[in-house]
Amino acid sequence: MMKTFRSLARRANPFHAAAALAALSLAGCSDDPAQPQPPSPCVGDTCNPPSQCVPAMDFEGLEGGLTGTLRTFYNASGGGGLAHITYWGLKAGTPEFDDLPAEEQAKVKKMQASLLHSLKLAPKDEVTGVEVTGTLTVTEGGVTRTQEIVLKVPNDWNGKLVVAGTPGTRSEFANEGTIVPWVLRRGYAYVAGNKGMTNGGVDGNATLLTKTHPTQHWGAMMLDLAEWAATSLEIVTCKVPTHVYAVGLSNGGYQVRRALEIDHERAKAGGKRIFAGGLDWSGAYWPDARVLDDDKNGTVTPAEYAAANHLVSSNERAALAMKWAYDPATLSTPAAYTEMPPFSGAQDAMIAAGFGAPSATIWGAYNTAFDSLKASLPQFKGIGYYNFTAYYFKAELLGHDLAGSAAYSCFPPNEMDPPPFYAFLASAPDAGWTEESVSYALKNANTGEFSAPLVSIHGDADGLLGVISNAEAYRDAVTAYGDPDMYRLYVVAGGGHVDLHSDGVLDFDFDGTPAEEGAQDAFTILQPYAERAFDALVEWAEKGTAPPPSKTVAADPKNDQLDASKIEL
Repeated sequence: MMKTFRSLARRANPFHAAAALAALSLAGCSDDPAQPQPPSPCVGDTCNPPSQCVPAMDFEGLEGGLTGTLRTFYNASGGGGLAHITYWGLKAGTPEFDDLPAEEQAKVKKMQASLLHSLKLAPKDEVTGVEVTGTLTVTEGGVTRTQEIVLKVPNDWNGKLVVAGTPGTRSEFANEGTIVPWVLRRGYAYVAGNKGMTNGGVDGNATLLTKTHPTQHWGAMMLDLAEWAATSLEIVTCKVPTHVYAVGLSNGGYQVRRALEIDHERAKAGGKRIFAGGLDWSGAYWPDARVLDDDKNGTVTPAEYAAANHLVSSNERAALAMKWAYDPATLSTPAAYTEMPPFSGAQDAMIAAGFGAPSATIWGAYNTAFDSLKASLPQFKGIGYYNFTAYYFKAELLGHDLAGSAAYSCFPPNEMDPPPFYAFLASAPDAGWTEESVSYALKNANTGEFSAPLVSIHGDADGLLGVISNAEAYRDAVTAYGDPDMYRLYVVAGGGHVDLHSDGVLDFDFDGTPAEEGAQDAFTILQPYAERAFDALVEWAEKGTAPPPSKTVAADPKNDQLDASKIEL
């Protein structure tokens, strides 16, 4: 199938002017291994010996792919390196922030909008290299996909590429604290996009309300990133990446699964497989027709879709089980939090919705997480991840905008009345699903079929994407329809969904005071396990050394192991 890339608009950013700018174009490359190749690119005086230095990569040799391109070189002398480790502490309006170019200020804001990593694992490695940002537009089969991207290439590039999925509906800088630091430390080039969700600064959740069903493109966008970045690296360095890996957290983990599945489908049709393997970190699972079709008549009905567990229904059931935070019958109370197990009245419903029992500690916090905004944003009164996530993704699949989705909005109409979300779910036939919305849900469904190694990491205390409905259910699909020998699932005892939340920073008992419950002792920090799983994936893909069988990995949440090298899978 013909694929085209929109032409490149080049604009260099001399944020670190010590680097000379010059193109390393294809004219300097040779297919003949006997012919001398250009030396490895480097920045300033970082080469050893300096006499072998050539001007730094500046991507001027590209012929197409991005618009609005910016190239920035990060030396050891400033900017915090490619991981921007100094940007987390900057505050708008301070001299340090105001001294940055406008483009760097924008990066600071995008990074700080996605603080997801544990505070115990603050990024600290200042890796030098070049960063390219811009907008990637790909047209394939009459469909145009557009996303804002970031490519990072360390000076000490190991010749491999990591393509990162993006969590939630966040920006291309959402992985800066979770994936970027350890990928760059290992020498990988890194590319990520925003899944088309925040283009032009639009809020990613609002993008779900555009009536365009954007989630159907999220898997293909991973392949777009891989193909563009691999081609770009070859043009600039004269080297094809030896291995390309997909890595992602949450919705980014879904992207990894779907990308490997699409890659497999293309390879079966005679194309060349792109990915050497994938790491899915707490990914969302969207079941396909074979899983959803209970009566096996070849059609998935709205009733069958409503009965199944998936991102929307699991979160709807969680919201109904915990109830709106200001409903007199709500379970989001300090007393319910102290029960053993926590929120005991919701246990059966939550487990049926696909959540593991160890995740109960965070159910109240996730049911009320945005209530803290109500003083300045009254519409967030009593709102949490469950009703918020279910509402926006339901609207995306139904093809509704803000007005069209008002009947099941998660936002209360005034200061007194509950959101219509709850009454709608109590009365709407098939939870509001239609044949058309089911057809769109099936466009982004996972098949469980892939031909490159895939490793999943998931915590049994994940209170947002439950381990039962997202990790174990996907494992079952791989067993039924794919190649289970190519798959590993490691469930980490005590692992939550977002490591920052596992630090105990939320209001777990909804008493108005966050972080005083000591909840951090119930959760395992997952990032080191993801790092370790990635290293195991690389050994598997490159050396054929298969990791241990799928299992639950023991952990001590009160004494987190933060050194990935000391973790045994």
